[in-house]
Amino acid sequence: MKAKIFSYKVDSVKLEVVNDNLKISKSFSRKAIIAQLKDAIKDEKFKIDENSLDYKIVDGQLYIEGLVVENQEPKSIGFTSGK
Repeated sequence: MKAKIFSYKVDSVKLEVVNDNLKISKSFSRKAIIAQLKDAIKDEKFKIDENSLDYKIVDGQLYIEGLVVENQEPKSIGFTSGK
């Protein structure tokens, strides 16, 4: 199975300073961000492996990293029943 790795910068999610010890982001929808990510990748042969997603914060900016894997044809297994 072929795979690609990606890093996606989520421009709409940044940490804001609350006090010296705390930074927090505004609320956001993970499903909406994943939908944006799927639109950005738009490769018919590959799909996002949602189990591989890793959320990282770099300099107060959210990044999503993970894998896109090649779509595989479903393997059909033929069963015959004998009576």
